[in-house]
Amino acid sequence: MGLYAGVWAVIFALAPATMFFHYMAGHDGSVSWAEILDAWGDILPYLLLFVVHDLLSASFIRKRQTLLYVLVTLSLLVAFGAYCYSTGHRPPGPPMDGMGGPPAMPGDGRRPMHPETMRLIIGVLVILVNLGVKAMFAAFRSERKVQDLKAESLNRQLETLRYQINPHFFMNTLNNIHALVDVDPEKAKESIQAFSKLMRIVLYEGDSPTIPLEQEANYIRHYISLMRLRYPESVIIDLALPQDTAGAKVPPLLMASFVENAFKHGISYEEHSFVHVSMALKEDKIYFKCANSRHLGKADTRAGGMGMQNVRERLDLLYGGLYTLNLTQTDKVYEILLILPQTC
Repeated sequence: MGLYAGVWAVIFALAPATMFFHYMAGHDGSVSWAEILDAWGDILPYLLLFVVHDLLSASFIRKRQTLLYVLVTLSLLVAFGAYCYSTGHRPPGPPMDGMGGPPAMPGDGRRPMHPETMRLIIGVLVILVNLGVKAMFAAFRSERKVQDLKAESLNRQLETLRYQINPHFFMNTLNNIHALVDVDPEKAKESIQAFSKLMRIVLYEGDSPTIPLEQEANYIRHYISLMRLRYPESVIIDLALPQDTAGAKVPPLLMASFVENAFKHGISYEEHSFVHVSMALKEDKIYFKCANSRHLGKADTRAGGMGMQNVRERLDLLYGGLYTLNLTQTDKVYEILLILPQTC
């Protein structure tokens, strides 16, 4: 904004400066305020066009509404063109050649251009320059965003190794698999494969800002299959995942962390407990919902803890304001609703 204000201040200052130097060069006449105000009056419509386009484009581009932006910009140019032709005052005689030179004479090969047409062309250039500057700054922000995501990704990997792979989950899973070896060897083999795939995702495939949604869904599927070994059938565990993820991408282990917290905070052996996890793709958006039972007297500080703050920071880096994260809790239920665009 400061850059724009500086550029327009220079443009408005050029009008009296040009007149002053014209007078100093020895031309007849003197600089008058009436001439300066007339010059500023000619510049003002371009400033208004710039401001309106800048405000509209900022909103549409941020929301990635390209088609709507094009339609609104064309409408804005049509309105500006109508203004130019309705307020133009062409002097009598043949039109100018469009470059401020002498009138185009018959047979000289030049096609005349009305001043109003030139004003419209300048208006188009104003919009194109504004769009180009925005694209340049967007590229700078994108590069900075990539650097921030790389740093954040490294910190997240360390945090994942420290907190997500906790000794309790590791040992409990191995003990559950060990107990199945004699009772149900086939199920024990399946559990070992699930545990191996889960560990591979955590250790080797979670080092990028985003991963395929299918990979995140597989992690959740393997994790829940292992948690079913740990808890009795009285604990209700529901999982609904899409068959086709349509190439969507998500931050690695983001949804999985919600599922892990649901089991950590929502399961009680003394009371009715449940964990419901669902994921769906609708209208180019990813809908993820994770709900678990709440038990009075059991601490649950997820809504205001550091973990949730880190989640929001990750989402802000990747999606800006294009995501929804709603937390709802009652005496009996804690629910998270996350809505993400399929691309980021």
